[in-house]
Amino acid sequence: MKKDLIGKARQGDLDAWEVLIREIYPQASKQAFCLLRDKDLALDAVQNTMLKVFNNLSGLKDDGAFTGWWRRILTNEVYLLLRFSSRVMPGITPELLNTGELSVEDAVTLKLEMGQAIKGLPLEQQQILLDIDLRGLNLQEAAVEYNLPLGTVKSRLFRARARLQETLKQYRKKPKERIDMTLEPSDIKDRICDYLEGTMEAAARNTFEQELSQNPAWQEEMKKQKDFLTFLHSLTGKITLSVAEIKDKVQAVIEKTEDYEEIVDATFFEQGKPTTMTSHIWFKKPDSYRTDGDSASTGPITVIMKDGIMLSWLADKRQVRKLILSQEYRERGNFNFPDSLKAMAENKSSRILGTEYLQGRPVLHVQFSEQVPGLGEMNTHHWMDKETWMPIRTEYYNVKGELVNRREVRELRLNQGLPDSLFELDLPEGVTIEEENSQVLNLPQDITLTEAAERLHQAPYSLPGQNYKIKHQWIEIKEGKGALLSMYSVLGEQNPLLIVTQGPVPHTNLPPNSSTEPVEIEFDGRKTTGGLIKVELAGVKYMLEWEDNGYYYTCGGQLEKAELLKVPGKLKRAE
Repeated sequence: MKKDLIGKARQGDLDAWEVLIREIYPQASKQAFCLLRDKDLALDAVQNTMLKVFNNLSGLKDDGAFTGWWRRILTNEVYLLLRFSSRVMPGITPELLNTGELSVEDAVTLKLEMGQAIKGLPLEQQQILLDIDLRGLNLQEAAVEYNLPLGTVKSRLFRARARLQETLKQYRKKPKERIDMTLEPSDIKDRICDYLEGTMEAAARNTFEQELSQNPAWQEEMKKQKDFLTFLHSLTGKITLSVAEIKDKVQAVIEKTEDYEEIVDATFFEQGKPTTMTSHIWFKKPDSYRTDGDSASTGPITVIMKDGIMLSWLADKRQVRKLILSQEYRERGNFNFPDSLKAMAENKSSRILGTEYLQGRPVLHVQFSEQVPGLGEMNTHHWMDKETWMPIRTEYYNVKGELVNRREVRELRLNQGLPDSLFELDLPEGVTIEEENSQVLNLPQDITLTEAAERLHQAPYSLPGQNYKIKHQWIEIKEGKGALLSMYSVLGEQNPLLIVTQGPVPHTNLPPNSSTEPVEIEFDGRKTTGGLIKVELAGVKYMLEWEDNGYYYTCGGQLEKAELLKVPGKLKRAE
């Protein structure tokens, strides 16, 4: 490599710099990939290296040392990616790096703060720090490698460590929110991103923190954003990834897929015995979706969603059900795989277990873990296409390590140019869509029992006891009216054991082939009559429905018939 080319580049000659980069970029890419064995991480390391070389070339005194200089920068970028997860770093007070008592998101944030601080060091300090504290060189070896006096190496290392110490001390002093709890206005997400990114002006930040402390919904969204940031940082392998970069990464992933076709097996395991339902699914941007399936409870069924309308064709009943999709449903239920990953990462720790191959595709194997107090860890294993993030296989395990659910894509085809006609419902002669019975389909909203009481105009019924994990959601049926849905799960189990609904309007959506058996039950201290339906769907054996004082109730789930009939008598008014 000609020294005059390096000299011109150092003086700001962009043409010379371009020639220089063309010469070293292939070598840098090969070296990074050999060390990292991951093209995405290798690309990150090379790009960071080129940026540092460009910004610091003017400080290189010996043009003959250029090759060794840029290779050393690249090697340290690789070490930064590979080894920064270590909690122990020489020269840094151990207590400052201890993440054991931190939540997952705060532990990641601590590492991000550290990474940002390292990135912000002058290059000469940064390289000495990485060589000694991450690569493991001793002071004398670093002095020889950099051709510097031992005292200069010591001085640079001391200043770098001192700067990191101060950064970590300031982070530890920051107050952390610790509140559990669904978002409303869309601009709140942008404000939360600005807040997490640290781009808010001081006055705006203070105002936002005051509003945040008084708004549980914002606090919940903050927690969701942090959970997803945690997952994406591990997914991309980046230590320092800004919110803007994350948005760009997610958008790039979304843009890779224009349409897809897949055949999916969804398997439910009860005491090790599998029940599988197979679906054929098609999707085309922006919002065309179709699924064909068949089960004992529904018979052949085709569901098409397009232009805000959902049509369900039940062939055995020669019946078409029509639902109008709410705007929120269309925006948030748009078959966006990064969004589904966000939901999966919520309230869980996550780690990448490596690259594997399924269906001939390179896939990332991700593990999501949820701590169950007093019982241990409940895991979900997720294999996703490395390029598109589409799910290929997902397995859900209970706290005992037993497989309870599996979703597996048997065939996947991308970007075929699916025709629009595929998303039109071709009905047999004589079958029509009954427009007047159309309802609006809304997304469920998380809700407290206190909030539910206000909407129901009475205290809701709930199942007493502390042995369940309970989730309450509100489903709007008609404008201003809806039903409370309560899911009761045994601690350490992935699937709800029991689902109870209640509301002032009918809200059951029973399979078309179902028949109702009259049964006598006890509810609220008195006898009444209900209807028992044998469902035999995955995770739901029976459903029981009854009416009382103008309100409609249902319960159903994995319970056997005798146990389910006892549930209404156990329900008590919430206080």
